[in-house]
Amino acid sequence: MNRTRAARAALLRLAPLALVMAAWQLSSSSGLLPKSLMPSLADVGRALGALISTGEIVPHTVASLMRAGTGFLLAVVGGVALGILMARIRWVERALEPILLMVYPVPKPALIPLFMIWLGIGDFSKIAVITLACLLPVVTATFNGARSIDPMLLWSARSRGTSERRLLWRVVLPAILPQVAAGVRTAIAIAIIVLVSSEFISSEAGLGYLVFSYGGVGADDAMLAVVLYLALIGYALDRIYMACLRRLISWHAFAH
Repeated sequence: MNRTRAARAALLRLAPLALVMAAWQLSSSSGLLPKSLMPSLADVGRALGALISTGEIVPHTVASLMRAGTGFLLAVVGGVALGILMARIRWVERALEPILLMVYPVPKPALIPLFMIWLGIGDFSKIAVITLACLLPVVTATFNGARSIDPMLLWSARSRGTSERRLLWRVVLPAILPQVAAGVRTAIAIAIIVLVSSEFISSEAGLGYLVFSYGGVGADDAMLAVVLYLALIGYALDRIYMACLRRLISWHAFAH
């Protein structure tokens, strides 16, 4: 019964997307949407199938996921650590908050050329930009969560002889998990966006490079196929993350 409900809920979530795709194909088939303006969904699907069947897209996918994954993981680890430090140590908050407030509104793709001047045009500069872009929402979410913990909860744990290390793992991290989870989910989308932007500018491999290359030679169907592929990767990563998060929360609730 639960599986039936879950399947029905999944279909309902996908229904708007299916309607958009059907409208796209019908508009192309009827001539309302000229192919000179935008390829049909069928053409894009065939182009995507060719990219996958020939294996052309595989090394580019591996290169992109390596860059995005490395930058994302560095941002999550560093962001959670910095957020907790800012919430617990006053001088760390005073030192870092002005920098974060200044950097946060800056469009991160605009920093890509600067990072390439500093760090070169290789993977290091791309990973650095992705890390910075993903770091900010994770730091902010962690800081807000750690600052909102009930002081009585911490006092009660300390009064029972809980060490600071045990307090961090058994009280602080579980208490801020919902806020951190929201920040990490935002960082997943940001990692994909900044990754593609960085690969537009200077890269010889990657999904962003494919989009730029196919667009440059007028292969709109292949270009949109890669864009659709990126959207599917982003959706899959989000679904996998949410499934893992639900398992983590249920495991934590069971353990306690």
